[in-house]
Amino acid sequence: MLAHSLATRTADFLRQHPPFSYLPEADLYDMALQVKVRFFRAEDLIFRQGDPAREDVYVLNKGQVEIAQEVDGSAQPIDLCEVGDIFGVRALLSGQPYVATARAVEDSLVYAIPKVIFEPLMQKHPKVAVFFASGFAAGMTIVRDEPGHLRQARRTLTQDANRTLLFREEDVIELKPHEEVVFCLPHNTVREAAEIMTEYKVGSIVVANEQLHPVGIVTATDMTRKVGTGKVSIDGLVTTVMNQPVQTVQAGGTIAEVILVMMKHNIRHLVVTEDGTPHSRFVGIYSEHDVLQAQGNNPAVLVKRLRKARSVAELAEIRDRAEDLLHAYLQQEISVDFITSAATEINDALIHRAIEMAQAALQAEGLEAPAQSFCWLSLGSEGRGEQLLRTDQDNALLYEDPPEAEAEATAAYFLRLGKAVTDTLEACGFAHCPGEIMASNPKWNQPLSGWKAHFARWIREPEPKALMHGTIFFDFRAGYGDTRLSEALTTYLFDLVEEAGTFINFFAQNALGNPPPLSFFKQFIVERGGKHKDGFDIKLRGMMPLADAARLLLLHHREGGYVNTAERYARLAELEPVHAALFEEAAMAYELMIRYRALNGFAEGNSGRYIKPESLNKIERQTLKYAFRTIDELQSIIRTRFSLNFFGS
Repeated sequence: MLAHSLATRTADFLRQHPPFSYLPEADLYDMALQVKVRFFRAEDLIFRQGDPAREDVYVLNKGQVEIAQEVDGSAQPIDLCEVGDIFGVRALLSGQPYVATARAVEDSLVYAIPKVIFEPLMQKHPKVAVFFASGFAAGMTIVRDEPGHLRQARRTLTQDANRTLLFREEDVIELKPHEEVVFCLPHNTVREAAEIMTEYKVGSIVVANEQLHPVGIVTATDMTRKVGTGKVSIDGLVTTVMNQPVQTVQAGGTIAEVILVMMKHNIRHLVVTEDGTPHSRFVGIYSEHDVLQAQGNNPAVLVKRLRKARSVAELAEIRDRAEDLLHAYLQQEISVDFITSAATEINDALIHRAIEMAQAALQAEGLEAPAQSFCWLSLGSEGRGEQLLRTDQDNALLYEDPPEAEAEATAAYFLRLGKAVTDTLEACGFAHCPGEIMASNPKWNQPLSGWKAHFARWIREPEPKALMHGTIFFDFRAGYGDTRLSEALTTYLFDLVEEAGTFINFFAQNALGNPPPLSFFKQFIVERGGKHKDGFDIKLRGMMPLADAARLLLLHHREGGYVNTAERYARLAELEPVHAALFEEAAMAYELMIRYRALNGFAEGNSGRYIKPESLNKIERQTLKYAFRTIDELQSIIRTRFSLNFFGS
């Protein structure tokens, strides 16, 4: 045990770092009294990968500690802990052997907190449990998260310096770009560019201006498709064959981040510039080959295969493989944000190819596509980019208003298209929606004017069914096609909400339909009968209240472009700094529930919606109970903001 003066200094240090900063002074001091101080010289091992878990969790006080994993017989560094970082938690909480080796890089002072005092504090203070469980669920060695340079791949949950997360190798290992970039100038000819590529034996060449700012990129595929076919003259300027604008990023991206950017833009090369924009000098390049070498089997490979699939059976086989990959990611405790992003890109690629195949089949029947553009809308959890399990479909189709004389034929074509695509999705494991909220239903396969009529009716006459539709259709996301149509519908939606001032209050009342899911005695409210008897409905009682609150509050701010629940809470934290901590906790709680539901679904072979409370360990139950307090706080804000206390809510 530490002397009292040393315990005071230890408490002062720990108080600066979460989650110890959440502890009351008395508990913090009591813990500090029992902390053990360990000194390690440079190169000393603190614990080794595969060793049984010890009875302590470690906090770095001085020095540096490297966390590394053994891969194919060699140590691969995955993180360098700095002062205040915590390590060794995963093994302590799970009781499993260490999954990595911790080694002192320089002389280091480490605080070892015994399990016998650490666990009771987690149980006594739910916020501490949530802190560790959110990181543990996300799947990393516990280290402070420093946002990467490639977060443009997808807006991620707002993360301050106090939050810790858990990443797997592909999340944290930086992908090194090629620094020797082969380039030419815009006044060079196609022939000259091809000669340079041949001389340096590369598959791409960057086109840059005199300041070495990238303006385009030419690949070997471009040469084959455009020059080899005679579409572009080999003596013309290279600008006639280059792809522009070029996609640029800043150095420092992880494998996972590079994968997501490439999938999002359907490209095989990323130019690395000094500040991540095309308005600075290039310093390197990433290629798809680099990614595939760094990580053999990944979502990008599956997306690529989906885009080239030739049959529904092939689509189904690839989507089955994706299911296995997502399950493996969950088991390996990769961050939820990465898994949902990957799943969304995979599902979008599947929809793209299903639509293309349906269009080709209709054309083979002699049905020509109408001149009107269209947009496929993903709804519900898929619309929010949160679908991990293959649950039932929620989708719709929006198309440009045709001339009156062509209205019937246009509607018939798009209905056939919607039916073909939903049938393909069903063959790939996405069951038909029991409520028929699908693009195969004429009601949800409409021109822009038809959709405007739907929303006008729901908003101007907010009866219960209209509010139910609102919670589903307000989460629409353009998954394919002309996004100008979905943007026009979004603008119309916000104008309607502003015009019909009372709607937002009815919508707020609807958001309170699922109160915090604990009984008076703080027990989980479970199903009392039926096939889900004694099961806790995590979707209805946990996830929906959080999703409903985020949707409502951002709608109230008239903020478009945010559909994902975590993204919505991140934006709300920016808009309402006074509630930022609550919104960040809500996002953490939501991602935890996504993980718990998905793991339960894979284990039970179903949607994962109903969880047996006894299947959760004590920390998981405690974590969920604390997350439900977040629901209570959010609903309290909603009651006050929309004056719902006066309506008996």
